[in-house]
Amino acid sequence: MTDIILEVIRAIAVAAILIIFLKVGYAKSIFNIDGWRHIVTGFALIFFGTLIDITDNYPGLNKFILIGDTIVQSFLEKVIGYLLGFIVLAYGIGKCLPKLAELTELKKLEVSKQRLKVLRATMRTVLDIVNNFLNNVQYFKFRAEQENALPRELLEELESGIRDTGKIKKAWGSRVDT
Repeated sequence: MTDIILEVIRAIAVAAILIIFLKVGYAKSIFNIDGWRHIVTGFALIFFGTLIDITDNYPGLNKFILIGDTIVQSFLEKVIGYLLGFIVLAYGIGKCLPKLAELTELKKLEVSKQRLKVLRATMRTVLDIVNNFLNNVQYFKFRAEQENALPRELLEELESGIRDTGKIKKAWGSRVDT
């Protein structure tokens, strides 16, 4: 009696896994990934094996060739259900894992591309701020020259700073655009 209960629980667990895989496969369109159909088929065969395994606990079913405690039932359970099921499942996992790794790498690449876009936009903003600041400094220098408000050395230092900052800004600008 305990054997029947455990076999039924195992069949329910395998059925639940199979149903979840089917629902996820249809909802997320995973059936297109190489190996996914083999994984589902493997679980279906294992589920078939668990169902056939339950029948050998009922002696009244022995008169039927396919179910009960018969050689054919044992072959269906152990070879078709379990052995073939696990072989197909292993094959599916072997086909599916590289694709999942590839999808993970593609996702990482996409995240990196998005981060690069954000970084470039940030750098453009920083360059715009520096450009606006340089324009203000140039205007300040121009006004100071017009009104003779600053000594000549300070104006030359301002000009040198504007020139150096402009070169740096130009170098960074070419990096952002590539």
